[in-house]
Amino acid sequence: MPTKFEEIYGRALFKFTDYSFLNPCCTDMKEAVLQKYLLSSIVDFQHSCKENLNDYDLEKERFNVELDNEIIEILSLGIAFHWLSAQALNRQHLKNMIHNKDYTSYSPANLLKEIRTLRDEIEKEYRGRINTYSFRYGSFDTLKV
Repeated sequence: MPTKFEEIYGRALFKFTDYSFLNPCCTDMKEAVLQKYLLSSIVDFQHSCKENLNDYDLEKERFNVELDNEIIEILSLGIAFHWLSAQALNRQHLKNMIHNKDYTSYSPANLLKEIRTLRDEIEKEYRGRINTYSFRYGSFDTLKV
């Protein structure tokens, strides 16, 4: 049974807390953005994965093969990583924000530093899972010199 992109998106949305993705009025835009992040994740993982991740249908928004939970988890983590990378490059985070509760100004440099730190941690976990997966399912016969 083919794996729908929506299943992967669902797991990815729990890895970051951008609640604008949960707004039903922006479903088409949300799925378009998530699809781009998924495609980036496929590029990262395609050479290590035992399944052919390039066997997908963009119109039907699904893989033509059934992906196991481990592959879905890695791809969803990749979506979270690529989303965080985009957030680290977002110019809105460079602006000073004022908190309503106590009207203190937060440093945009500190916010950006925290986003980058979180992105780096997610990247380590993401790359680590890809490596673990490749050690578990990889074969020396497929290695190229």
